[in-house]
Amino acid sequence: MNPKTLQRRFLSRIGDLAPLRQLMDTLPDVGFFMKDRQGRFMLNNHRACQFCNADNELQTLGKTDYDFFSRDRADFYIKGDQAVMDTGVPVVNEIAPAPEHSDRLMIHSKFPVYDKKGEPIGVIGFHRMVDGLRDTPRWHGRFAQVVAHIHTHFGENLEVKKLASLAGVSQSQFERRFNRIFGTTPYEYILRVRITAARTLLETTDRTIADIACSTGFYDHSHFTRTFKRITGSSPGQYRRHHIEAAP
Repeated sequence: MNPKTLQRRFLSRIGDLAPLRQLMDTLPDVGFFMKDRQGRFMLNNHRACQFCNADNELQTLGKTDYDFFSRDRADFYIKGDQAVMDTGVPVVNEIAPAPEHSDRLMIHSKFPVYDKKGEPIGVIGFHRMVDGLRDTPRWHGRFAQVVAHIHTHFGENLEVKKLASLAGVSQSQFERRFNRIFGTTPYEYILRVRITAARTLLETTDRTIADIACSTGFYDHSHFTRTFKRITGSSPGQYRRHHIEAAP
């Protein structure tokens, strides 16, 4: 019997995907997902649910990236999904921005899903954080080091020119590559990293807003407040009060 025929016959006999789901949940650093043509989650393993800040898969089913991530990140993910479905060309081991609550790089792959008539009906894929990967593609090398530098030194004065030098490319090349990967400018990315750190401090400490602004790299209270409200939709004070009220 033809090996492909043998394989197809065996797979057609499978009546329950539970073993596959159990296997996917044992992958501690790999998020596995499937979405339909409308971008709605149809399947998520445990790690993918963590990316969505969801407790379980049921909380993600039927929802889209816009329900879990900022608009710019969701736009980036959905645009990539549509390109895969429209062209039939998969994305393999590419760098992408991780969800906003992690603000790091991830490596992801995704492939089109077809129905029995050969029509694209969704995408299937996986993603892994860059941190700790032994087989990280060589071509991202120094760029990932720059991102790590941003996350370590966000409270300091970070000049794009110096970041480009750290990456070993010109400032214009650095800004183009950064924008292509993250869908935003280096400066805006730095601001979001700072805001993420500030949110943590607002939630977990009683430090003054002015102190938090200074420690996260903003040059004054006003600049911090304007940026925080633009990105999160509320002022630092409102954010802290809401967090306190929502706490058990």
